[in-house]
Amino acid sequence: MMKARQLGAFLLIGLIWGSEWIARESIDAPPLRALAMRYAIAAIVLACVIAARPMRVPGWRSVWAAAAVGIPLLAISPGLTLWASQRISPGLLVAILSLTPLLAALFEGRVSGWLAPLIGGVGGTALLLSSGLSFHFTQWLAVFAALAAAGLIAGSFVYAKRTLSEPNPLPIAAIQLAAGFVALVCASLLIEGRSDWHWTRQTLLWETILALCGNALALPLYYYLLRQFESFQLTSTQWVVTAASVAEGFAVLRQWPSWEMLAGFALIAASLWSLLARRSEDEEPLTIRVTRPPFAG
Repeated sequence: MMKARQLGAFLLIGLIWGSEWIARESIDAPPLRALAMRYAIAAIVLACVIAARPMRVPGWRSVWAAAAVGIPLLAISPGLTLWASQRISPGLLVAILSLTPLLAALFEGRVSGWLAPLIGGVGGTALLLSSGLSFHFTQWLAVFAALAAAGLIAGSFVYAKRTLSEPNPLPIAAIQLAAGFVALVCASLLIEGRSDWHWTRQTLLWETILALCGNALALPLYYYLLRQFESFQLTSTQWVVTAASVAEGFAVLRQWPSWEMLAGFALIAASLWSLLARRSEDEEPLTIRVTRPPFAG
């Protein structure tokens, strides 16, 4: 059974990432460059924290592993998600990303025994976004890009669980943010070119808030929880992100959700509880006992 502090950190991450859409709506900048700026601010903040307090620095193997995870996790998958978001409906995109915990469990070969809550979270997300789900066969490439993004996120945390669970999460997060920054700057120059960016005070304010909360705080907290949970359990924060963003959207619009959405909220909550309440040691291996038939005659 998880502790209240772990549950609070888990829900806080989902609430932070689920609230980012409010700030992003106020930023008028090329998206890849804006994301790179957030990573730079967050990496500098974490570097200052690391320099100010003594802590164990990870070895070179962990440094390279963190950088290797940071590029697909913080640069490639957001780029694929952004590209797909311009070509398929938002509901379909989020529904595909809700497959991340299931993909992580598949990569680890751990689906057996966890299938019901893993499928339940996907079903709850689909119910929650039922009014915004649409698909046309011409959008198959964008669907594949979104699925690839979910697979990269799942695979990154499966690899991180195996290689980055021991070191202090602050240096690991800082290294990943720096690697993501470099990759995104290169991608921005290739894709977005040298387009003008109007540095307004509002843009800088929201960029700083997103960097501090969504990256400098949430990412190390995520790696702290990765020590306590399996990768497929922790990536279920994607469901919390969706539920939080939808709930905040209704609060802003002052509307009441439909019964399908209420059912989606309930199914996500039940799936999360079932998924997080158990530990790996609670799984009982299946054993088959073979006995000889009694001798006849």
